[in-house]
Amino acid sequence: MIDKQLSQDELIEQNNALQKEIEELKDEQEDLEIMLDTITEHSTDLENEIYEKNQIMLKYLEQVKLITEAAAAVESESFTINSLDGVAAREDELGQLARVFQNMAKQVQIRETKLRQQVQELKIEIDRSKQAKQVAEIVQTDSFKNLKQKLKRLKDARKNSKSD
Repeated sequence: MIDKQLSQDELIEQNNALQKEIEELKDEQEDLEIMLDTITEHSTDLENEIYEKNQIMLKYLEQVKLITEAAAAVESESFTINSLDGVAAREDELGQLARVFQNMAKQVQIRETKLRQQVQELKIEIDRSKQAKQVAEIVQTDSFKNLKQKLKRLKDARKNSKSD
């Protein structure tokens, strides 16, 4: 009976130990469920934050593309200053870059206009110079000198005929 008693006491002790272990496992399960809920909730928040930042980055890259296209437009002489107004309104470095680019492009347009005007003036000056050279060449020819002498004789002959 002592063996049975002992075994029964051991069984009760083991049962109590198992009950305690079950309680600890239930507590751990609750903790894990809380952690899972928290991680799930935070992962959704993180996912939303990543999505928002991705959208911001996409918009940023679109505006970088606008500046790149503006550079190509300057090269092809089809750039319009206000095409970067949206990017230039930004308060960050990209906005600063757009404003500097607009100013630079404006200065380039002004210089190109002045250079075209100077080229046009030089062409006119060259044309006048060529014309003066051609006139000088014509005046120096023998046939022109002969014509001039004939004209003088005709004038003199008229003068003489009027005074008669």
